[in-house]
Amino acid sequence: MDTGFLRVLLDPGRFFEARMQEEPSLKVPALIAIVIGLIGAVSTIPMTDLTMAMLPAEMQGLGLLMTVISAGVAFIGGFLAWAIYGVVFHIVSLIFKGQGSLERTMEFTGYGLLPQIFGGIIGTYFSYRLLSGLSIPSMTSPEQMVEFSENLVAVLTTSPLAQIAGLVSILFLVWSANIWIFGMKHARGLSTRDAVLTVGIPMGLYILYMLITLTGWL
Repeated sequence: MDTGFLRVLLDPGRFFEARMQEEPSLKVPALIAIVIGLIGAVSTIPMTDLTMAMLPAEMQGLGLLMTVISAGVAFIGGFLAWAIYGVVFHIVSLIFKGQGSLERTMEFTGYGLLPQIFGGIIGTYFSYRLLSGLSIPSMTSPEQMVEFSENLVAVLTTSPLAQIAGLVSILFLVWSANIWIFGMKHARGLSTRDAVLTVGIPMGLYILYMLITLTGWL
């Protein structure tokens, strides 16, 4: 791995400090978002195969269309996540009188997505393990398909493997959040405390939502 990427992951403070001496550039962050999008598209394959197996022969064309749409949405998701995180951090940092361009914020936010590549690969593996072990019964009516879909949702939300995958996703998100704290400190000229709050408030709420979804607290 490029030593620059290693520094982002292991020593983000020094990395962003050095980047501040150069003009903002979105090329590498965009590449990271593309890789995340591609991993997301690949991760839809197990569920797509399952969906295709559920459909009768005359509806296979619809299944193929669903596959293309799902992969496209997952690919766009990499860029959408980048945009949402960056804009949210930029807006929250205004509360703490942050200064600096949105382009710089987006650049550093993009670098902070790097751990999500590893999280996405691991998540795809767990998804494959979970879905590849399911057997698809023969279904001849819409009612049977609905019943199987409901049972599938129950399996996916209660399976220990799914819960482990969710916890792994949270851990990699925390890793990204740590990088973003250093990124916002330099990109927006914030104190360490204000950078922690800029990233910690939205990410804390998001992680809380993930935990509630994962454990079914509500």
